[in-house]
Order: sequence, then structure tokens, then C-alpha cells
Amino acid sequence: EIYAQSKTSPTPTTSSTSDNILVDDDLDGIGALFADDSTETSSTAAAPLQDQMTPLDPSQWAYDSGKVIEQGAVILGGVEQDFGFGLRQQYFHKTAILVVEHQESTFTKAIILNRPTDIMLEDDINPGTKWKVWFGGDVQGLDSVAPSIICLHSLKEKRVVEASVPVMKDIQWTSFDSAKKLVKAGVAKTTDFWVFAGYAGWAAGQLMGELERKSWYMVASDSKTLLKELARLGQGSDPRDAGLETWDLLMNMIGRGETAKKNKGNFDDLMLKEWALKNLLSIEKNTFDGMSATDVDTSTGGQPKSNPIDRLLQRVKKAEEIGEGSLVRASSADRSPFLLDNQEFHKSVVLIILEDETVSVGVILNRPVTKAMGLQISEKETGKSRSLEIPLRYGGPYSVKGSEPLLWLHCNSKLRSASIGSAFGNNKNGIWKCTADDMMEAVSKGFAVPEDFMVVSGVSIWTKGEGGTARGIQGEVASGRFEVIPSSKTESVWTALKKQEKLTVDNLDQTLEAGAEGWGIGTHESTKNGKEKEDFPPISGLGEGFDEEDDSLVFKSDTKVSHLSDDALKSWVATFLLGDPSLGL
Repeated sequence: EIYAQSKTSPTPTTSSTSDNILVDDDLDGIGALFADDSTETSSTAAAPLQDQMTPLDPSQWAYDSGKVIEQGAVILGGVEQDFGFGLRQQYFHKTAILVVEHQESTFTKAIILNRPTDIMLEDDINPGTKWKVWFGGDVQGLDSVAPSIICLHSLKEKRVVEASVPVMKDIQWTSFDSAKKLVKAGVAKTTDFWVFAGYAGWAAGQLMGELERKSWYMVASDSKTLLKELARLGQGSDPRDAGLETWDLLMNMIGRGETAKKNKGNFDDLMLKEWALKNLLSIEKNTFDGMSATDVDTSTGGQPKSNPIDRLLQRVKKAEEIGEGSLVRASSADRSPFLLDNQEFHKSVVLIILEDETVSVGVILNRPVTKAMGLQISEKETGKSRSLEIPLRYGGPYSVKGSEPLLWLHCNSKLRSASIGSAFGNNKNGIWKCTADDMMEAVSKGFAVPEDFMVVSGVSIWTKGEGGTARGIQGEVASGRFEVIPSSKTESVWTALKKQEKLTVDNLDQTLEAGAEGWGIGTHESTKNGKEKEDFPPISGLGEGFDEEDDSLVFKSDTKVSHLSDDALKSWVATFLLGDPSLGL
């Protein structure tokens, strides 16, 4: 039996057929705009909505509009630019963005259409009513002091139209407050609206410049295509998919299907899915984020081994041990806290060089750059001079006003005994700071060899809250983003990092491996090459090549999150230290 449920008559009617399918005449979910006056009785009427969403429908169209920027146009995220959105602003990767306002001389405002969430907004006017929200952009989102929330719709009722601003044919927007009032008045339903929090904005000329760099494709499209995609995304789509199918659809419609196919499942796609996991899911569903593999008991299906409060207290206790001269390393969590931003800290080893009431200052030790310090050393026995290089290391993005631009370091007991340099704070047996002159004198006198020294440029800074008790590196450790390296491991870590040479295209992988080895030595749970133990055996069952419930894998892929974190670090080094993003792919 087929039940055709009409809006005008709630009583089901039946007809003779072998299919048992419930058919709603508002399958598209967007009101009367596409409603068919006739009662649909064939099984095709209940076909999955995505099957109807193809460019083969003659009433749907889209084309590449070149560089024409106008209200109602769609901006698709480009994939042909030199530097994509894998490392920064992942939410812009493969976006479909609707321009809702364009003033060429001042500003362009748009909302991202294909980032649905499972987050619900409370309604202060209609008790018990909740509204599903979309991520509309990075400006004035839900986490801002003054969120910008607008509601798209295709309603034609007079009172709704009067409270709305047209965007294009059959698509308008109204404020969230107006939408709530319209529902209260009974002239609309919550399901008539798509609610977007935040927007994307460009200053005059900015968007055109980005089009020149192939960051975007401009698209002209009919409203039916956009509305049907919004309806599909709103009807149970998984936020972890990040709306990639919408981008694929529009790329195919504008004749760029081959480009879309070549860029499917790449690094940027995986990073976008991880961004979606962190930002588009409600807190209740996102329970594993930041949890170390050692915190999970695989025998109980991946449940935490200990109470979260106990783990926090343990980290706070460790954080209290940190002082000047301490070594810390980036978290060993299976899902790195530095996956989506600040990738340079993934598997980093950091020396804390300053602690006061306002900041913690440290230097990364395992990030050599493409430059080196050229030195002329006189041999003590022969008096002859020889040339050598000491790799320069990236310590962080900041410099300390009034201090030397380069920081020289050593970890040599003979040099400490000879008082070459000075300790950081009270850490007399750890890594010492010195000067270039100290290094030259020690080498010329035969106390040391040049390889005993490191030289670092730049520092990393962690600010503190009022009174210096809330944050800083102690807060980073307490939150699980960093871990304290036992002082007994300092010599071993230093020895491993001395294997690193000046960074080149040819030794990129070896440099990262040596850096990971030094990071791994910081704990007994790491293997010799710095790779994390696999405490998450894949759960069998769902899908081919992936398991939706295996948190150690990127959603709908066979890529380990831990491996993606390594790839993100490699991409960061290739992009920012080598200057060639393609080497990180």
C-alpha cells in the first residue's frame, strides 16, 4: 500500500501497489515552492532526495561565471591555488558560499551553505522549540560576543516577505528574531528556515584578488538547486561529511567534474573532516577529542581508563614542576591538539627559557630551517682554520625585545663544569645558554666540538591570566596539550636532536624522523622512532576500508588521525620552512 499524505487532507489514502512506501508531497522539505498539485503514487516519488539532486534535471542549472561578483552568486572553494586551506581556515575548503550582500566599493558578505551542524539553538519566544543551526562563516559566529544569525527561506506569505530581504529569485533572508516571531504568529514553521550563525566577509577588492589567485570559482545558479541542497543537508546529513557532496555536485554542474574527481579524498579533505568533527558536532557527541591513547581502555570498547578529574589533577601536578630550563613535549594524544592549527608544535620538543607572572617563553628545539651559521674554527693543535655549519633552528614566531636574535645552547657536562655559559633558572644540570663567543672559545680550547651546540632563532610565548596562575605553559600541560619530559631524559633527547642537519628538500623526511625520535624519547611509552603505539585496534564491521565508530580514523576513510597529524606537520614544514607547499603532499 502507498500512503499519499496531503497537506489539505490529513487522512491517508491508499492505492493498489506492491510497494509499502510512505509518501509526503513535501519531500523536498522546502514548502510549496516545488510542491506538485497532483498526488504522487509511483515509487519514484519516494526515491532518496540525493538521487533527484543531479544536474540532469532540466529545471536546474549552474555555470562558471568567471569573475562576476554579485548578490545571489555562489562562491565555490577552489582547489588549484598554490596554498590551500588544509593548514589554516579548513572550513573554507570546498565551500559553497552564497553572496547575500555585495557593495563593490565597500564590502561583500556571504554565508557558507554546506556546513550543517547538529547543534540546536533555544527559542526564547516559542517555549520548547529548537532550531538547527548551520556554520555560516568565521565572522560573528556562535562563539562570539555578538553572533550574527540570519535565516534563509523561500516563503511567499506577505507578512514573511515584508520582514525579509531578497537575495535572489525565491531565496530571501530574515533575522533570527523575526523568524521566531513569524513562527509565533503561525505564519511559518521552524522547518521553513535554515539558520546560519556567522558569515564570511571581504573588503573592497579583496575577493577579486583571491579570484585572481584561483582561491575560488564564481558560479551562477538557479535557486532550486541551492534550496534542494539545503533541504538534503537539513534532513539527517552527518556534519562530519562537511557538505562535500554539495561542492561535488556544483563542480560537476559547471563542467569541473574532472577537477573535483582528481581532488577527492586528499589531505585538505581529511583536514576539513577533522575540523567538522571538532566544530560541527555537539559537545555530547564529540567525546574523544584530545584524549590520549593511554587514557583509553580498548578492552571496554574505548572507555576512559580513569576519571577525567583524576587525569586533570595528575596533569596539574606535573605542570607545577615546570620551571626555567624544563623540557616539555607536545601531547601524545592519538588526535593531536595541534592537528588543525599551530602544526609546528606537533611532536615538538620545547625548552622553557623564561617564567614570570605574565608569560611563559620557550624555544622549539627540533625544527631546523634551511639556513645555518657559517663558522671559521681554528684548530688548537695545527692552528689551521676550517669552515663548518651549525643548523639554525626555528624556535617560534616571536622575538624578545632587547634580547639577542640568536640563542646558543649546549648540554655538555664538561662545559657546565668549566662554567661555559649559564643555567636557566635553578636547573644546573640541564641545557645551558651561552653566546657565540663562548662557543668559539670552548671549541678553540678543545673543551667541545661545534656539534655540541645548537642555535635557535625566535621564541614561542604562552600568556598567563591575571596573577599568572591561569595559563602559560603550566596551563598547556594541565590541559593535556603538552607533557613534561623527565629531567633524566634530557641528555638522550639532546643527543637524538643533534642528528638533525640543515633542512633541505632532499632530507625533509629524515629531518622530521629525527625530530620525532627526540620527541619520542621523552617518555617510556614511545618507540625508538618516535611513533605512537597503536592502542586503538580498528573495530571491524561498518563500511569498506573504514569504520565510522573507530575514532582513530578520519571519518569515512582508512587514514589514521595520528598519521594525518604527521602529514600536517610535514605540510607545515614544507610550506613555511622550505617555501614549497607541494612537498608536503
